[in-house]
Amino acid sequence: MKKYLIYIILSFLISAFALARVSGCQEGNCENGFGKWISADETTYEGYWVATQKHGQGIETWPNGYIYKGEFKNSEWSGQGTLFFPNGATYEGGWVKGFMNGEGTFTWTDGRVETGIWKDGILQE
Repeated sequence: MKKYLIYIILSFLISAFALARVSGCQEGNCENGFGKWISADETTYEGYWVATQKHGQGIETWPNGYIYKGEFKNSEWSGQGTLFFPNGATYEGGWVKGFMNGEGTFTWTDGRVETGIWKDGILQE
């Protein structure tokens, strides 16, 4: 009976580990180099790292459909990049600390385009 109990416990533990979400560096060098990181919520980042921070060109993808392709600085969207929204809209332009800043173009799903200077995510009139 003890033998069967041990097998049941072991099979439970093995299946629990197999079903657990894998998070962390999956490929490459996620400290200083090019690597792929998957978070517990299944958000992925594939790109360059400096001192364990996203830094340089990269692509960040969320399970809900958002995709950012562009420059990172200290793990924040900073520089030039494009954000693809799940509904098909896009913003292409400047970013500072995760917000649309500088020259950029927002394209709505119906084709309307707003181009101009953005500050902290708001188009300036």
